[in-house]
Amino acid sequence: MSELSPIQTDVLREVTNVGAGHAATALAQLAGVKILIDVPRIWSAPFEAIVERTVGNPDDEVTAVSMRVLGDLAGQIMFVMRKDSAAALLDILLKRAPGSGSINGTMERSGLQETGNILASSFLNALARWMGKILLPSVPTVVIDRRDVVVRQVWHGDQSAVLAAETAFTLARPEGEGLRLTGLLVFMLDEPSLTAILSALRVGR
Repeated sequence: MSELSPIQTDVLREVTNVGAGHAATALAQLAGVKILIDVPRIWSAPFEAIVERTVGNPDDEVTAVSMRVLGDLAGQIMFVMRKDSAAALLDILLKRAPGSGSINGTMERSGLQETGNILASSFLNALARWMGKILLPSVPTVVIDRRDVVVRQVWHGDQSAVLAAETAFTLARPEGEGLRLTGLLVFMLDEPSLTAILSALRVGR
């Protein structure tokens, strides 16, 4: 994937920041807790390198909610959390006692799917309004496994570089001062879809 100019990077960061803000608001309403978001980072790399940088050890167990982007662009949205953070988020969403630890039951998977769907829909709706295009998420797929296994199961593209707009959401837990749960939202585009976005935003390649 060809390198972005500083102006293109700034515009993409601004657009994805709006989308991430909408997603954070939706997640805050769902969880009933305060949400903080990082300014999105725009970068290009093979998908495995993106996950490696953000998740860490290949043997770490993570949850990944993955959705393909449908409509006028082709891409993928993924929400990734470490296992302990996913369990704590589910404790909040399912209103169960903190420390329950379960993430793999039918109810828990449904909760993760709903979380991913709300995040992706909010993000894509904001981006679609900005661009004047139709963008929809597919039905979410939930994978809970080691990082390297997750990479093989959820990535539907080839191993060439993709553009990623990634941002971290930090959820302040209602109990335990200073305890925070962090999840990563990654929006990935191939070269044709990136070109279409830049053209729509009038900073084309």
